[in-house]
Amino acid sequence: MQCTQILIALYNESIISSARFESNMVTGDREVSSVLTIHSADENGNMRWELADGANLYDVTHLGCRSARYQPQLGSNACSPAVAPEDAFRVAPGAEMPPVEGCLKQDYAVLFVIGVVI
Repeated sequence: MQCTQILIALYNESIISSARFESNMVTGDREVSSVLTIHSADENGNMRWELADGANLYDVTHLGCRSARYQPQLGSNACSPAVAPEDAFRVAPGAEMPPVEGCLKQDYAVLFVIGVVI
C-alpha cells in the first residue's frame, strides 16, 4: 500500500488529550508495535514521519479499517456519496478504497495510538 498521509485512530480515549504529533507508540493491533515520530514542518510546510526498529507502514496498519478522503475533481460537482457504487464499499482488509466517479481519492492508513512517548 502506498500512502502519503496518515490518519491516526486514537485507540484509548484517555490518550486523546495527551496525544501529540511528536512520538507516539502505534500498532495495527497485529504483531508489530513501533514508535511513530512525526517531525516538524519544513520551510515548505511538508512534514516527515518515520517508524522505529525497521517497522514499515504495513506492519502497523490496522488492515480491518479502511479510510480515504474523497474530494471533487477540479471543475466537477459530481463527487457525492449518491454516485458511489454501494457494492464497492465492503472493502477487503488491506485493499485500497474504491474510486468514485468525479472524485479525487487519497487513501489513508489507520493506526492505533497506544501510548505517548514522554
